[in-house]
Amino acid sequence: MEYIKEKVIGLLKKNPVRYLISSLIAFVVNYIILLGLNAVFKNISGLSMEFSAVPAFLASSQINFWINRRWVFRSKKAPIPELFGYYSLAIFSFIIKTYVLLEIMVRLFKLPLAISSPMAEVIMFAINYAVQKVFIFKNKKR
Repeated sequence: MEYIKEKVIGLLKKNPVRYLISSLIAFVVNYIILLGLNAVFKNISGLSMEFSAVPAFLASSQINFWINRRWVFRSKKAPIPELFGYYSLAIFSFIIKTYVLLEIMVRLFKLPLAISSPMAEVIMFAINYAVQKVFIFKNKKR
């Protein structure tokens, strides 16, 4: 049992594992808000997915930024420049995910939003990690 505990603690010290956990937390928040609001707006507008995606993005991205800043990359720099860099990437990723990937999967291939959203997140995951590590939360000590 002690061996497993040591391995888990060791894994939690690695940035890619921490980033995965942070991303999963943000994804769950995004997914719940997206599907919930989509259900509410479904009968009101043909753009319920797009309308639902914005508040889901705003909530999940704030959670993701602060977890990434404090726990994943352990940044000690001023948060405002990092927030600007993070949101530059996040908005770009949001546009690609929502208005390219989800549009293709949901509207063109007729996949359910509940399946398409996780697929789109996985596609953007590695790109976002690399950009955040190298450009947004870079630490000169590493």
